[in-house]
Amino acid sequence: MQTLAGLALAAMVLFTSLGCTPSDEDRLSALEAEVAALKERSLASREELAQVRKNLEAIQDLLKLDRDRARLEQDENTAPPSDEELDAKAKSFVDKNLDRLMEVTKKLLDKMEKELDEQLEKMNEPTPPQGDEI
Repeated sequence: MQTLAGLALAAMVLFTSLGCTPSDEDRLSALEAEVAALKERSLASREELAQVRKNLEAIQDLLKLDRDRARLEQDENTAPPSDEELDAKAKSFVDKNLDRLMEVTKKLLDKMEKELDEQLEKMNEPTPPQGDEI
């Protein structure tokens, strides 16, 4: 729109400097021609933007496929662990879990011992004498 106004202003300055004033009809025709040209450029720009968007989407899809393909190749190229590695991992797993099991068992036994001591204390407490036993 600024281009249109600028062109119209330039045309008016040109006609004025030449000493002739354009008629309203000539100015209107020039303005209509500029508006039509601007609409054509706008449509062309929109079409180009739509094409750019499609191209970007296609590039994103290709990048995603390439990323997926790279992951698959990496997974295929990774050698399965050897028996020694599996044994070491299994031993480590068992050691960790055995240590945890021992800690939990120790806590449970301590708790059971404490409860047993409390019950024994209750049983060994002398019962208070009743009124007829005094």
